[in-house]
Amino acid sequence: MPRAARKTPCRGVTDAGADSVSLWFRLLGCHAMMLAELRRELEDRTTLARFDLLASLARDDGQTLAGLSRALLVTAGNVTGLVDRAERDGVVERRAEPSDRRVARVWLTRSGRALIRELLPLHAAQVEELIGGLPQHDRRELRRLLGTLREHLLSTAKTRELEARSARDVDTAERS
Repeated sequence: MPRAARKTPCRGVTDAGADSVSLWFRLLGCHAMMLAELRRELEDRTTLARFDLLASLARDDGQTLAGLSRALLVTAGNVTGLVDRAERDGVVERRAEPSDRRVARVWLTRSGRALIRELLPLHAAQVEELIGGLPQHDRRELRRLLGTLREHLLSTAKTRELEARSARDVDTAERS
């Protein structure tokens, strides 16, 4: 029996477009389910946001607030509040940059370092449990495909940035 034609969500959407939207929703759904499970597992120890902050500092201690904002993919206001609360709880501390006192760097305290050392193996085990249902070769292939998508997105963003810069340069030259 022939396969039924797939309905597209609206007129003018190609099959490729419908596939892309379907993939987008699949990625969002998986992301949401994984975050919910990770939050549930961490909830009696810390928040997922604080875990991400401590893990980022464990990888690269002494980051600026702007650097943390980029690393954590959150706004500057969010990272400021997150660091304020973590500092209040004694797991991080701010120190002025000696060469520019307007810049503060965020460092793990001894207590913060001990907490993240304790949480990282638990987190890795949780992620393994969530993704472990995929055979190893599928995980490697998914990682490769997501890496390819990431490179495409970075390339597209860089191209758009260069195009915008070029348009600004042309606009500036025309005004001169």
